[in-house]
Amino acid sequence: MLIALTLCGASSCKKDKLPTSTSVMGQWRWVKSTGGIGGFTITPQSAGFTQRYQFNDDSTFRFYRKDTVAMQGKFSIIRNYKYGGTTIDVFKTGNRFDQSLLIRNDTLYLYDISISDGYNNTYVRIK
Repeated sequence: MLIALTLCGASSCKKDKLPTSTSVMGQWRWVKSTGGIGGFTITPQSAGFTQRYQFNDDSTFRFYRKDTVAMQGKFSIIRNYKYGGTTIDVFKTGNRFDQSLLIRNDTLYLYDISISDGYNNTYVRIK
């Protein structure tokens, strides 16, 4: 019995929670952005609009603002990029600003790395 309990605990017998994905593919809803020279926090409620990303398997994306396509094109991710003494994943689109990309627990964090007073943007996966 003790062995069964140990194995169950080690293999996470709980089936009510699906594992989170570290893939960027899918849709992401904007939650907030923080930063800028004044250290602002902007949310959909304070900004008066929504935003979301759609990432596709063919390395294309669409960025929606107020359910209208505001930007689209190709994207790429550079894994394990050395930046400022640390290792990050870099998200690149056709625009001139690269962002650090991090996914944790179905939350996507995009940090401006090309701008000293840039924003940190938080998105959650749309299921």
